Order: sequence, then C-alpha cells, then structure tokens
Amino acid sequence: MSIRIVGPGCRLITRRSAVLWLAFVFCLPTLSYQHRPSVGVDAPERTFKRLGRFSRNNFGRVGCPARMDGPGQPTEETIAVWEKQYSPSAWSVRFPTAREVIDYHVKFVTDVSARNRETLETRLDIEYSSGDLEKVDIYGDNLPEDAPLFVYIHGGYWQMLDKETSAYPAKPLVDRGVRVMIVGYELCPSVTLEELVRQIKVAGEFVLNYATEHGVKHVSIAGHSAGGHLIASMLDEEFKNAVGEEFNLLKDVYLISGVYNVQELRYTTSVNRDNLLGITNSNARKLSPLYAKYDHLRSPDAGLRFHVYVAQHDSDVFRQMSTKMNDHLSSFGLRSDLRVLPDLDHFDIVENLSKEDHPLTKAVLDGFGKLQK
Repeated sequence: MSIRIVGPGCRLITRRSAVLWLAFVFCLPTLSYQHRPSVGVDAPERTFKRLGRFSRNNFGRVGCPARMDGPGQPTEETIAVWEKQYSPSAWSVRFPTAREVIDYHVKFVTDVSARNRETLETRLDIEYSSGDLEKVDIYGDNLPEDAPLFVYIHGGYWQMLDKETSAYPAKPLVDRGVRVMIVGYELCPSVTLEELVRQIKVAGEFVLNYATEHGVKHVSIAGHSAGGHLIASMLDEEFKNAVGEEFNLLKDVYLISGVYNVQELRYTTSVNRDNLLGITNSNARKLSPLYAKYDHLRSPDAGLRFHVYVAQHDSDVFRQMSTKMNDHLSSFGLRSDLRVLPDLDHFDIVENLSKEDHPLTKAVLDGFGKLQK
C-alpha cells in the first residue's frame, strides 16, 4: 500500500539577492562531485578551481534570472520559490545545513563506490558510444554469464556526478547473484538535454544487446533524480521499435525521486543558468515525461512493471512529480506503484541502496526473486 506524506511548505522569497543566495547555498556544494577525482590533484585545490568557474558562470552576471525564447516570464517571486523547490539539499533534516548534506553524500558515495571496485570483480569503461563519458562499468563480472542484470543511471541534474561515484548499489545485489551495470553519460552543457536523451537511448540499446548476447532473461533498470528523467524519456515508441523483441527482457523500472517536468526547472538559475540545458518553448514539453505517451508499452501479459519512489524529505515539487508520474503511467494501463519512503531525503534514499535491508534494495532483489527462500 502506498504511503503518502505531505511535507512542509516553503517560504516565499521576494528579492533577487535572495534568489542568488539560495542558488549559492543549495547548489554550490555540488561542485565537489562534478567530476571523478584525478590522481595527484589536491582535493581542496580542485574544489576552489571549480568554485571560481561556478562563480563566473552563475554569479558573474546580474539581470534576468533566465533568458528564455518566449513570452510568459515568471515573476521573481515565483522563480524564488522554484529555486528552493528544485534544491533537494534544502529539504533534508539530517544535517543543519545544505552544505553538510552534500558533503556527506559526496564522501559516502565516493567511498562506497571505491570499495566496491576494490572488492568486487569488475569490467570497467566499456564503450557504448563514442563520447568520453559514454561508457559503462560492470560489477559482478565473475557471476554466471546469464545472471540477471541491474542497470543504474545516476543523477546530478544532467551536469554532475559520474559512473565512478555511482557504484554504491552494487554489493548487496552482486552478493545475491545479480550483475550490476553502472551507466555513464555525457554532461550538460557539453551537450544539450535533448541530445543527452538521444544518447541514453543508445545506452539502452547497448544494455539490451548485452543482455541478449549473454542470455540474460531479466533486466531491471533504476534511475535517481535526473537519471529517473532519462529512463522515463528513453522509453518512448522510437526506442521500443529500435530494440524490437529485446525490449521484452526489461521487466522492472525503478524511478527514484525523479524529475518528470522541466518546464519550471528551465527558469531556475541554480540549475539552468543561461539555459545551459538547452530547454526551449519548442522542446520543454517533449523533454517532460509527464507529457509523454506510454500506450506503446502496454502488452497482453503486462510484463513491464514500474516502481516510483520518492523520499518523505524530498521537496513538495519532487513528491508531487512522483505522484503525477505514477498516475500518468497508470493512465496508460501500465503496472505502476508509488512508494514514499519515510524518514529519508533525496540523497539517503539512494545512499541506502548500499544496504541489503533498505526497502528499495529489498524490492529490487524481490523483483529478481532473490529474496525467495
């Protein structure tokens, strides 16, 4: 049974300086995990270099918070609300400040991912396309060739994080006989969001080709935050037609605290300064899964299952998007369930994928039948 929890509202902010301050407080900490650390480079020095670049890109210009190509510019008051609603670190109750939330998350996912690379059998940097980041890592490479496959796509607002810091879900699954594939992808603004969706479809084709070639019968795929958006965007009719019968290998889709509507997000300076995502009036709805059609995913045996997860301490807008996405999928006759996980936020809802007793980990294992005695 679904749990629905209504979180606190947000305070209205009316001055532009407050908008910039929100962007600084809630989004500056993400700099520390924008790219995989390089050997021999001092971490504080690297962070300060990114701080300088971030400041030049995001605070060097004052004026209209976002330059868009059409009428209907929201008011500053409305944009200020969106700045907070789309700043997940502002909603956690684990730490006194947003900075501490991000710092903990970065250290946690980095350390656990590194430990998994050291202790598990891996095959790394397998190319699925020509981009520098268009590669996957496989964990549990010593498992039987036809072992079930779990695929994970990281978040980071399409412009941060990488596969190297996103292997934290691997160990509990590999220990139960499930091979894990972590997908890397190009980041904005080196590509637009529209181009990134196209690239993820290529990654999806690679995944299902891999499963076919290795005799895998069950593929599950999960995406967190921006990763949830990418999966929901990938599963269009064009993709299904391109992969053909291989699509039937995909059994479970886990959408975790995802972004399913980019129409408000496009105006936020903290995420989309100077429209670095490339969202326009002509593609905003196309890039929003809440407006996509999914009737092509229906099948007589209802083989594909959707599982929409969100945290109690996600923001109002993230919880609303998850509720609407679950309802949207169900409206096409698809099997979809919604779970609001209590006492968790946007970050520890996936940090805890490193634990076998996490409700989400247990759900994934149960989907593979690995909890059956």
